Amino acid sequence: MIEKIWLDKFAKNTKHAGIVLMLIGSAGFLVPQIFSITLSYLVGWLLLFGAFTQAYSAYQHIDHHLIAWSRPFLNTVAALIFLLFTDVGIASLGLLLAFYFFIDAYASFAMGQLFKEHGVSIWGSLNGLLSFILGMVVLLTWPSGSSLLIGVFVGITLFFDGVVLLILGKNMTKN
Repeated sequence: MIEKIWLDKFAKNTKHAGIVLMLIGSAGFLVPQIFSITLSYLVGWLLLFGAFTQAYSAYQHIDHHLIAWSRPFLNTVAALIFLLFTDVGIASLGLLLAFYFFIDAYASFAMGQLFKEHGVSIWGSLNGLLSFILGMVVLLTWPSGSSLLIGVFVGITLFFDGVVLLILGKNMTKN
């Protein structure tokens, strides 16, 4: 049995997180190409930030071996690809998206079973099934469909993740 203290803390934040995920998800399936491009730029900037922090760490803490500079160099190259060639970045994200959906499907089924007594078993199972189907569609249409599918499918899955969290938060405060 899950401890009551942990459940109270979890229930406190799930409703708010659910609403935020539903709003972001709505933006994704309303303007999917813009969402995909934005996501490619976001990943590019995160990779570039990571490259700078890794370069700083390599400069400060390692005896300036050439191998220490390989990670910052590779992250910089990947960042530039995502930032300058967004179509390649979006195609890469499409492939990663398929794998994400398969992992999300497993996690949704597991969450539905874990919180069965709180009434989310059916919602977790539906969310898991939806994520699995979305993963298959992304794989079957990759790479040409990535631009549209990233926005639409990430939007849909974030929206339903938000629904599950919102229902879970409401049901946990009732018990």
